[in-house]
Amino acid sequence: MLMVQQGALGAELRRDGYSFRPPASFRMTGWERYAGSRVGAVSLEPGASRGLSAVLMDGEGPEAATWLVSVVEQGFSASPSERDAFASAVPGHFLRELGLTLSPERVDRVGGPVPRVEVLGTLREAGQVRAVLVTALASEGRHAVVTVSAPAERWEALAPQVRASLESFRMEPPVAGVVPRRVAGALAGALAGALVASYAAWRRRQRGRAEFGPRG
Repeated sequence: MLMVQQGALGAELRRDGYSFRPPASFRMTGWERYAGSRVGAVSLEPGASRGLSAVLMDGEGPEAATWLVSVVEQGFSASPSERDAFASAVPGHFLRELGLTLSPERVDRVGGPVPRVEVLGTLREAGQVRAVLVTALASEGRHAVVTVSAPAERWEALAPQVRASLESFRMEPPVAGVVPRRVAGALAGALAGALVASYAAWRRRQRGRAEFGPRG
């Protein structure tokens, strides 16, 4: 099964600090027309900078499946609490951004090299029922959200390729010279400790000089 899934993936796609291998049948579209859109960019904090990065499709017309990749300038750990928060945020995002009602059916927290949270649901669009999988992939500092939509009757056949592709998803390491927030916090704590120790040592020296200073 793993060999079949890997064979169903296409060439690696690299954009905006991430890379993955989409299912072989998906191709990039003229996504520039969506520039500035926040569709699919589900965020746990409304003020976070986010936007659509790539649009792929495996055909044309209402029977085609779509694959959206959005980037959110905010870390995501896929913890149990964030799983619950993401599951709550997804339906609200669809209602605000698209005016569509997404009915969640399942929420999963998936482990692996890149942990992720998946929300699988259905919606009705132009008289057609579509299955929708919205996935947030864990990453520090910034993370990706992938939204895959397909006619409901196609989902069972498409799902193994979709999940194999999600397993290939990677965010690039932080840019050289930029310290991740977790590391920055540790460094700040260490620096603060060093300053306190230095100040205490200085105070001890001052007291020693006052007690044993030169006598006239």
